[in-house]
Amino acid sequence: MTTHLKSAYQNLSQENLEALINYLKNIGGTTLAVSCRRQNAFRTQWTKRELNLRSKCHIQNAVEYLQSIENRYSEYQIKVVIADIAKYVSALDKNEDISFIILSPNTLPSAIHFDTAKRLFYSHQIREQNQNNYNTDLIAIYALRLALENRIRGLLGIDYAINKGKNVGLSSFIKVCIGLKSVKYSDAVNWTEIEWVNKWINHHLHRNIRPYPWIIHQAIESLKSFIDPKEPFVTESRKTYSFYSATYVQSEEELQKEIDSALKKLLSSEIKIVWLSEREIIK
Repeated sequence: MTTHLKSAYQNLSQENLEALINYLKNIGGTTLAVSCRRQNAFRTQWTKRELNLRSKCHIQNAVEYLQSIENRYSEYQIKVVIADIAKYVSALDKNEDISFIILSPNTLPSAIHFDTAKRLFYSHQIREQNQNNYNTDLIAIYALRLALENRIRGLLGIDYAINKGKNVGLSSFIKVCIGLKSVKYSDAVNWTEIEWVNKWINHHLHRNIRPYPWIIHQAIESLKSFIDPKEPFVTESRKTYSFYSATYVQSEEELQKEIDSALKKLLSSEIKIVWLSEREIIK
């Protein structure tokens, strides 16, 4: 049997890590398009006959993640990836030894989450022994959800909205954003991927399941162009660098009218909207 995973797990070095990446590239097969890898990464349900595709997507996404941290990783990070990816490796290569992996947990007791919450609030840090993927990755997607919701509400200029006695959810706000004609979005903003990420985050948050680190990496990459764009907004007469350069608005008055109309059409005429005093846009 081959021992690529075991060698990197038990004796991590730059050489063994590079060998692991090359091995994963080899068994991952023909490189899939980024859109395909992301669509399948953010899926939450699979059929048995899709196991091969699922395994290839996980392995190729894991390769990209490992390459992104190749020069700034901790030993623990690599061990978590190896433990998580082992079953997908086994699906594609029965000759690879994964017997050394006993268990890779993706849930923690509520008491640990509660301890983390207290420590983050009172001392702004968590226990040193809990500063690892198993404890912090779930917190990371809570933070991603917060970032996405703040950005969507900031773009719409909505504090909250109530429809028939219930708060309007983020998914509805995203649908409204997609259809807005008063906003010029950066070409890099991909609303399909943003919807995938939102559904995937909801799935994990409500079940308190730790996602695979390589999927968190893909979620960050999918949201980056909308929430943290690095490219400026450019016209013939100006170049503007801003957190909000992905969303340009010429007339806020027209935008607000369009948002109000879209929400009423999507939900009901009874909707009550509480507006913010400012929007996360450039104009």
